[in-house]
Amino acid sequence: MIQFSGASRAALIAALSVSAAYTAPALAQNKAFAIPAQPAARGVQAFAQQSGLQVLASADDLNGLRTNAVEGTLAVDQALNQLISGTGLSIKSNDGRAAVLVRASAASIERTADTAQAEVANSEPEEVTVVGIRKSLRDAIDQKRSSAGVAEFISAKEIGVLPDVTIAESLARLPGVTTSRDRGNDSQASIRGIGPRMVLGTVNGREVATSEPDRNVRWEIYPSEVVAGAAVYKSSEARLLSGGISGTVDLQTIRPLAYSGPQFVARAGAVHYDGGKAFPGYDGLGWRASGSWVKKVNDQFAFVVGLTGQKQKNGYESFRGWGFNDDSIRAGNSTGPVVAGGPKVPTPWGAGSEAKFLDADRYSASLGAQYRPNAQFELTYDLLYSKYKIKEDQNQTWYGENNWGNWAGGNTGSFSNPVIVNGDLVGATNAWSRLMPVVARYAEDKSLLVTGLNGKWTSEKWTVTADLSYSNAERENTWRAIKMEYYPFSMTWLLSEDPFITVTQQPETATLSTVAGTNDVGKVKDELTSGQLDFRREFSGDFWTSLQFGARYADRTKSEATGYTQAAGPVTASLNASTLTAYKLENFNIPAMLKGSFDALRTQVYGPNAFSLSPDQIAYNSEVSEKVGEAYVQGNFASTVIDAPVTGNVGLRVVDVDSQSSGDSRTSVWVEATPGNWVERVTLTPTTGGVSYTKLLPSASVKVQVIDNGFLKLGLARVMSRAPLNELKANRAISTSAPYTGSSGNPYLKPFEADQIDVSYEYYFRPDSLFAVAGYYKNVKNYVGYNQRTETINGNVYTLTSPVNSSKGGFISGVEFTFQTPFDTFLPNVSWLDRFGIYSNLALVNSNIKEFVPAGNPLPMNGVADTTAILDLWYSDKKFEARLGAKYHSEYTAILGWDSTNLVRVMPETTLDFSAGYNINSSVSLRFQAGNLLDTPMKVYTDYKSNRVGDMSYYGRRFLFDLTYKF
Repeated sequence: MIQFSGASRAALIAALSVSAAYTAPALAQNKAFAIPAQPAARGVQAFAQQSGLQVLASADDLNGLRTNAVEGTLAVDQALNQLISGTGLSIKSNDGRAAVLVRASAASIERTADTAQAEVANSEPEEVTVVGIRKSLRDAIDQKRSSAGVAEFISAKEIGVLPDVTIAESLARLPGVTTSRDRGNDSQASIRGIGPRMVLGTVNGREVATSEPDRNVRWEIYPSEVVAGAAVYKSSEARLLSGGISGTVDLQTIRPLAYSGPQFVARAGAVHYDGGKAFPGYDGLGWRASGSWVKKVNDQFAFVVGLTGQKQKNGYESFRGWGFNDDSIRAGNSTGPVVAGGPKVPTPWGAGSEAKFLDADRYSASLGAQYRPNAQFELTYDLLYSKYKIKEDQNQTWYGENNWGNWAGGNTGSFSNPVIVNGDLVGATNAWSRLMPVVARYAEDKSLLVTGLNGKWTSEKWTVTADLSYSNAERENTWRAIKMEYYPFSMTWLLSEDPFITVTQQPETATLSTVAGTNDVGKVKDELTSGQLDFRREFSGDFWTSLQFGARYADRTKSEATGYTQAAGPVTASLNASTLTAYKLENFNIPAMLKGSFDALRTQVYGPNAFSLSPDQIAYNSEVSEKVGEAYVQGNFASTVIDAPVTGNVGLRVVDVDSQSSGDSRTSVWVEATPGNWVERVTLTPTTGGVSYTKLLPSASVKVQVIDNGFLKLGLARVMSRAPLNELKANRAISTSAPYTGSSGNPYLKPFEADQIDVSYEYYFRPDSLFAVAGYYKNVKNYVGYNQRTETINGNVYTLTSPVNSSKGGFISGVEFTFQTPFDTFLPNVSWLDRFGIYSNLALVNSNIKEFVPAGNPLPMNGVADTTAILDLWYSDKKFEARLGAKYHSEYTAILGWDSTNLVRVMPETTLDFSAGYNINSSVSLRFQAGNLLDTPMKVYTDYKSNRVGDMSYYGRRFLFDLTYKF
């Protein structure tokens, strides 16, 4: 064992460990290594532990250096050479039992750096070479092992090796991460039972703008081909940006000087969704293509250029209930009896079915460049631009809008054969219920630009990093609807998990009356500029290893245009439905849907100039400006406690926020312009509001190696998430007379805050094997939900329905299990089993935090799924790999769409995916994927009552086949 005297302990580091048990020379022995690239002190310590070789080096020689990653089964001397190749360290002596490392001269360092990549490339493992899925899992394990805190990682050191179409799908397989689905794709992420509102999204460590109304990042906009890896930080450190109570998701793009994969990678193939196979004239065949070029011009300069494109054509079916007339939970409703003299019974406002003909195009371009003229300076620039356009023709049918709702009992007695479940009317037969076919088109055009410049200066003991970044996200959207109607003599309906509707006269045989059409227009613009300066000072003492400190300033402005609606009066009184195409949906027992050419029908029904209003003609009517200043200090330490290596950090982050909002205050009155002609008169006046605050966020983390390859991690921190930007809006709509009521945003919202503790035990029993169990507890305050608050406006006290901070605190706690390994762990004598393996995780969450609605029985907090689980079975060799993966989540609360008041319960889902890849040779490979093999629908219900049907969407299966060429 390494022996320390008082003097030598100051001169030598305790990275120098273990091997007195080895009495014979170890150089020729093969050992399994899993050592990530890291500071030399920790890298040498890890090597000593995994090799059994005693290693001696002075702290001064190791200070400021980083050792290389060492992976695979290697001879010890070969692994040691790989560890220090190009670092400036050399082997002074090595007798097979102990090795002494010294720092080479400056000239030697330069010569070594020139040949470093060649040496590493020639250090091939002698027994095991891992590629594809297995290599990604192993690289991710290495990152998790070296992390001081509780974190999860996705690794893809070569372009295009991620098995998923978007990074959102990869995130969804990490422990404790749940993603919601939109248009059949994984989209926004929840972490540890906390919804997307409290997840901070970053790219290369920088906060990014988003085209969502709030702060949420839609991860599907990032193609997997431009992502080199991702980290999900669950515990906090002072050095990390503030903003994620649940966690921080950081995507990393390719760093060309560090890249060691193929120089050129091109991929192209077909994507087919089968959800719309019943739709007339619709083909679900699309495509994906990408190309990347990494060029190392010389040892000092390299760049990467990437292009990706895709066309997604996904037809999918939906059925949606429109909520219930229930004045017991909504004061603005008026519930009546369904039979004369009977009790009040909540009834549905109506329902709708929908067929969506999605046609979406996404194109992106990325650029990265690195310049490192010497060992002391490095300049990195990166840029990502993405354009995403949706054209979605929609065939909808609306049912019962005129008489199901039974406002104030106005339709009492009109419900024959009523079906009442849990006190609600969920089915009946009604006479003359309106049936409204709607031919609509939704269009969305959004763009994202993320760019930044980073400079790093390194001396013997100091590292200084300066970073400038800018991101811009914009979205324009329109929904244009051609509306027709007729009233069948009888309509029988049942709203259940298997809904059905029948009518006495079928839509395709009716003469349809035309009604006013709708053109809803909106847009969003989000700009974020930030600058950051970081310092790191290395120490050579017995305890403190380094000190980090820095500051950041960010200026963000989100502008939104909402509430713009243009009506179009019909120029044709009626339309014969036989001129349209009738077809049936596969998943719902309802009358036929009607399809027509949107452009031709719009001209026929409303004239050639209908729906002329477009996003570029409207003005932004709300703006939230946010200025954030942050400063931090963090001390990192390493020591031993009872011969156990201990590392960690302690720090403080100070966050100062100034948020200011401006918008419109809207009042309206109905006036009789002419006898019998009442019109709405709207008045808009400017309104402003804002909030400023300063928060102190202390944190501490410690990692203890309790056994060989077994680590106990502990984290304590205070964390915060700023309120969603759309809920900070100053906009409001208020009455002009008593009772003074209205609805509004709330520019005075305080941030979410939490004190949290994280505990994790991680056992790495093989280079690509892990058992981990992690627990956490978060004490949350200032939770934001929708309720009533009072505000004095023009001398009158108004009761406003708006987002508010909860006056009650609450907790979120949970435990996460992860297990992954090749199968030869269980039967080590069966060698071929090392090509098969398992990746699995289970997350259990508990919380007492509630939303504010429904009154009397509020929903659990947005995002909390009691149980999530992943089970992946994989096979991987040099030629072929395959993965069969199952994902499960229990029921949870979610926000449906962009309206934060539209809270629903998403029902449990189990999805099954399969992917396979075959390497024809070193340059050409094939990939096949099948997503959502079980055709699992997304189903939601409302008001925390499972019989109140919300939305059911069948997205269908996705099949992808592509070819990759690389050299």
